Amino acid sequence: MIRAGLNPEDAGHVFLTHRHPDHVGDLAALLFYYRYDGKPRDRRLRLYGPRGISGFVERLQRAHHPWLRPRGFSLSVTELEERSVVRGPGWSMRCREVPHTTESLAYRFDSRRGSVCYTGDTGPDRGLAVFAQKADLLVIEASLAEPAQSAGHLSLGEAVETGRLSNARKVLLSHLSNASSRAARRLRLAPRFRVAEDLMRLKI
Repeated sequence: MIRAGLNPEDAGHVFLTHRHPDHVGDLAALLFYYRYDGKPRDRRLRLYGPRGISGFVERLQRAHHPWLRPRGFSLSVTELEERSVVRGPGWSMRCREVPHTTESLAYRFDSRRGSVCYTGDTGPDRGLAVFAQKADLLVIEASLAEPAQSAGHLSLGEAVETGRLSNARKVLLSHLSNASSRAARRLRLAPRFRVAEDLMRLKI
């Protein structure tokens, strides 16, 4: 967040897709920051994730006791599932359970200013294109260069096809491996498709 020019103190909600370390690795650092430096917005952090996230956070806090326990702010952890909706002032976040090697969620954020759908890690899911229908931005994982059975991830071709069917205004291919990144560079993608880069900024 700091490298991107964002202030951690502006955050009041954190949405986690699943518990794998490349998707939750910064959570300990964030809780440690809030304990000793700045505080989350309104001195309250609302943490959301799939089934099992409550136990995960508790185990993480025990492993680093006492340095991740809230001090000067409150922390709530809520487990979400298919069709769960979280609402805030002028926005809503909807959930879809997606196939992966552990409990995993895709999220769709809608507000008056625009909509963003993020798949997180997912295997092929026919409902994703419907879930992301006409979003302003679809961020979709494309880990594999070629389709694989029971991998819990999308191939580049599967991600592009889902993006096409979603009719999203912009589609950002993310979570690429070295192989799928090389394959993406060889593709002639439609203008609304982009390949994610670290600290990329997109206007929606």
